[in-house]
Amino acid sequence: MLRKFGKAAVVTAITALVAHVQPANAATAVIGSCYQGADLGGVTPPPLSRELFVIVDQTLVFNQSIKEEAFQKILQFLSPGDAVHVIGFSANVSDRYTHIILSGQIDQRLTDDNRYSIPKRSLQRLDACQKNQDIQVRQNTGKALIYAFSQASTDLPKTEILASLRTIANDVISKSDIPDKYVLLVSDMMENSELASFYGAGKLNKFATDPELDRLDAAGVFGDMQGAKAYVIGGGYVSDGNYRPSTELKSLQDFWTAYFERSNGTMKLFGTPSLLGKIGD
Repeated sequence: MLRKFGKAAVVTAITALVAHVQPANAATAVIGSCYQGADLGGVTPPPLSRELFVIVDQTLVFNQSIKEEAFQKILQFLSPGDAVHVIGFSANVSDRYTHIILSGQIDQRLTDDNRYSIPKRSLQRLDACQKNQDIQVRQNTGKALIYAFSQASTDLPKTEILASLRTIANDVISKSDIPDKYVLLVSDMMENSELASFYGAGKLNKFATDPELDRLDAAGVFGDMQGAKAYVIGGGYVSDGNYRPSTELKSLQDFWTAYFERSNGTMKLFGTPSLLGKIGD
């Protein structure tokens, strides 16, 4: 039986849900619209207005603080009229491909004028469905995050951030007609692939952003983010307590800011590692 959690209680409760999360080869969990099949008396359902793509890097293991922060930021963002997707990525090895774990939505609510046009019994069923939908989306987003984090491994040979973002941009984000798009990246943003390697000997490599982006442009790494506003949790994250200089973090932020600009997006906030503002601010 579902029950409604407060925000603080959800953070504690999601750790108990991991046993019920789908296995690695399961299909995407989908939470659809309550308007589908409802008797609306000729009223056209209002469209969704915002969409959040939560993209989790599974090539590193985050501490509990980062995991809880990611969930709290999503809870603060979600409201009626929003769609949310939780997507995991790591490296192109067996069972580690980019995959959508959850796609859900919280219906935009009807105006008072439209509610007067709908039969009372249908309206009661719709209200109950949407109340349950809101709970389901929040709880299952928590489950999807737990699953994404539980599949993380530091033993993977590469970190394919650039290629994964290109795939997600072209195959998922650009296919959506919801106007206001947001991306939350939970990652250290440290690329290590055949395309580029950002670090060596435990330190961030120094490079000139524009020439590096020109080189990557020739390799075809940029996708179409459709004007999405991007937020990062975990930028420059290190799990061993080592110090990372602010100059290195600034270089990393500058690169990804320019990357999103070239990908038809905007970097709004880059957390190093904590995201100080809210998604959507």
